[in-house]
Parts: sequence; structure tokens; C-alpha cells
Amino acid sequence: MEHPGWSDPDDFDDPIGEGVEFEAELSPGETLLWTERPSLPPMRRVRVVPLMFVTVLTALSGVSLAAMLGVFQANVVTPASVLIGFGLAPALIGGLIALDVLRRAGGWLARRWTLARTVYALTDQRVIIGRYDRRDGGLASFSLIPGMIADTSRFEYADGTGDLYFEGLETLTTGAIGFFGIRRVRKVDRLLHETLIDPYLRW
Repeated sequence: MEHPGWSDPDDFDDPIGEGVEFEAELSPGETLLWTERPSLPPMRRVRVVPLMFVTVLTALSGVSLAAMLGVFQANVVTPASVLIGFGLAPALIGGLIALDVLRRAGGWLARRWTLARTVYALTDQRVIIGRYDRRDGGLASFSLIPGMIADTSRFEYADGTGDLYFEGLETLTTGAIGFFGIRRVRKVDRLLHETLIDPYLRW
């Protein structure tokens, strides 16, 4: 039989972790089950084969446009025709790719900056998400009590880390709320369900 909030000793290396951040916020009789600082997302590496494919495709787009403009059939080819024929399509495609790379890099930096100031906790009564103020270093937190989280969506990577999205909070915020960049996301998800979402005895 498993009790709500119960977890195996081997579930986490240190299930309490650095729980001192929330000690002052705990109510009398409230037990801290898990707390963790999220891991910062690493920069994604660009693989060689897809990069070569995109490079060749971009170059061929210039050749195709030059053929469509009749550069190869013209008796006299001006420098402007060569520049437009061979350079316009690669410039447009390359510009769109560069914009997408910048957008992704900006999102990665914003996520990294946010997670660097975030700490998560799970007690037998609520979920706590705290963020440190970048100016004075103070910790501001908010709680989610039983009944607020309808379910979770888990995204797990090969090493066991991942993101845990909370469902049922769409009316409270337009952004996603959850535990992001945590270790052993599957076991944290199970602990959350057993404690707050589905707090019934399991036989």
C-alpha cells in the first residue's frame, strides 16, 4: 500500500534538497516532500548533415532563380543580373533562417534567465514556485493548492530530465506553468499525482 505523498528512498538522491528557501512559508504541520532548482537548458548543437543539406539547398535556389531569369541563355550577362539571379534567393532563404535562429536563441536566453532565478517545491498540501528578485535577491513565491491542477503533461528526455506542465490553469495565466528543467521528471510527476491531483490510497 502506498500513502499519498509517499516515495521510495531511492526516488531522489536528496528529496528535500535545499528546502531552506521555503521553511518560513510552511504552515504548521505542513511537510516538504521535494524541492529543486531547475537545470539550465543547454545550447542545442547544430548537426553537420542537416546544416550541409540546408546549405546546398540554399545554394541551389540561387541557381534555379538564375535559370528562371534567363541568366544562362543571355548573350550578355550584366553584374546586376548575376547578383540578382544567384544572390536573391539565397539571401532571402538565409535571412529567414537567420531570423529563426535569432528567435530561438532569444527564447533560449529568456528561458535560461528565468530558470536561473527559479526554485520549485512540493509539500503535502500544495505546489510552491518561487523566483528570486534580480535586484535585491528576495524570494517571491506563489502556491497551487489541491483542485487547481487538473492534470499534467510530461516531456521527458533520455537522461530522465524534463518538463512537467500543469493543466487546468488556463484561466489564471496565458503562459505555461509547471516544473521545468527538473531531474527525474517521471517520479516528480508521480509524486505530484499521488499527493495533490489524485490523493487516494493505492493498493
